[in-house]
Amino acid sequence: MIAEISVIPIGKGVDLASYVAKVVKIIDESGLDYKLHAMGTVVEGDGDRVFDLIKKCHHKMLELSERVYTTVKIDERKDNKGKMLEHKVQAVEKELGKNLKK
Repeated sequence: MIAEISVIPIGKGVDLASYVAKVVKIIDESGLDYKLHAMGTVVEGDGDRVFDLIKKCHHKMLELSERVYTTVKIDERKDNKGKMLEHKVQAVEKELGKNLKK
């Protein structure tokens, strides 16, 4: 399973890096593969572990803020148990015939 998550504290100002870092620390310590990007984090792993991680991240932010806005997008395939985190990008690069910016 791949899940893209974004956990945002509401009412904490414009610079949210210190809040986001606390959630990314939980993701990093989970042992799951992930990629941080400017608008969220993509996590890959067993569905139960991914859902547990999402819950931990949301609850951590809720400890830090009175209101939290969490978005989740999930991509899960029964026919492919491989590393989709890298494969999805590589498949597009193959179609384009070049490496994309990272």
